[in-house]
Amino acid sequence: MNNKVTLIANIDILPGFEEEVKNAMVTMAIETRKETGCELFLVNTREDSPQMIVNYEVYQNQEAFELHKTYNYAATFFDYVKGKIKDDEIEVVYLTALNSY
Repeated sequence: MNNKVTLIANIDILPGFEEEVKNAMVTMAIETRKETGCELFLVNTREDSPQMIVNYEVYQNQEAFELHKTYNYAATFFDYVKGKIKDDEIEVVYLTALNSY
C-alpha cells in the first residue's frame, strides 16, 4: 500500500508582495528538500497567473508531512506570508495516485 502524501499547494499572492513571497518560498523550498521525509518539492508559478504559486509536494508518509509543518523555516514562512496572501490561506489539494508506479 502506498502511504505517500502527494499534494498541490496553491498560494495566491496579494498585489505588491509577489517578489518577497516568492523569495520566501524559494528559501523554504531549499530547506524542505533537505528533509528526510520529503521526496519532491517543486515550486512553480502559473503561466496565466504569475502571482499564484503552485507547489507539487511528495512526502514519504503523513508523519513526514506533519513534521514538515513543524520545522522552524516552515513556521517562519507561514507567519511571514500573513497579510501577503489571499485570505491568509494556502489551499492544499491532496492527490491520490491512480496506480502504484
